[in-house]
Amino acid sequence: MKLNKFNLIAHRGFSEKSPENTFPSFDLAIKEGFHNFEFDVQLTKDKIPIVIHDDNLLRTTGIQGIVAEKKYSEIKLLNAINSFTNLSGDYSIPRLDELLIKYKNKANLHLELKSRDQDLPEIVFNCLKKNKWLNSDKNMYEIGGITISSFYLEQIIRFKYFANNERTAWLLEKITRKDLIICKLNNIDLICPKASFADKNTVLEALNMNILVRNWGVLNEKDLLHAYKSGSTGTTIDWPKRGEKIISNI
Repeated sequence: MKLNKFNLIAHRGFSEKSPENTFPSFDLAIKEGFHNFEFDVQLTKDKIPIVIHDDNLLRTTGIQGIVAEKKYSEIKLLNAINSFTNLSGDYSIPRLDELLIKYKNKANLHLELKSRDQDLPEIVFNCLKKNKWLNSDKNMYEIGGITISSFYLEQIIRFKYFANNERTAWLLEKITRKDLIICKLNNIDLICPKASFADKNTVLEALNMNILVRNWGVLNEKDLLHAYKSGSTGTTIDWPKRGEKIISNI
């Protein structure tokens, strides 16, 4: 959803209303008009890329276990309902392949490389290539586009080794001049500070170096307004519908 050039990205889908990183959550985001959504990717023990945030399955599924120590055949049997109750439908943990097929030409994807597994960037690259998500001419928030992000700079650099022209984003707490130089040297397109650390001066400095800014970590209305007023291009948010209303009233 684009509002005054500020884009609201459904964080792990519409995670306020539906269990995060599940197809129902992504579907709800699209149904409500938010075609940009963010999700996390990790590898199972047998190197299958799946969509899940935590490295431990406990919070998401109620079952103790480390994602990287479980085969996909074990994980696919679990339901990722978090703390939600009285649900109906399929809340299994998606494979990246499934997600890429399901939302082809229906969404703009913000894919986070969530773990430090050294194989993750190459496996994600191959998955994107197989499902024809690479070499997109779509704008950053346009349906059909994709941005690869991570808190781990080395994972972005690894991904760039395979796909140097694809759009990438570095997630961090706050922007420093050194961080901007690192982005420039590594051909990273976006820098993404926590919303509470976004400010007009650093956003302008980034823009002067042809680096765009978007935010994360919006916990409340104050954070959202702070991000909006900084001049950033947008933010991830758990509650995009409420966020839309807040921004429309400015």
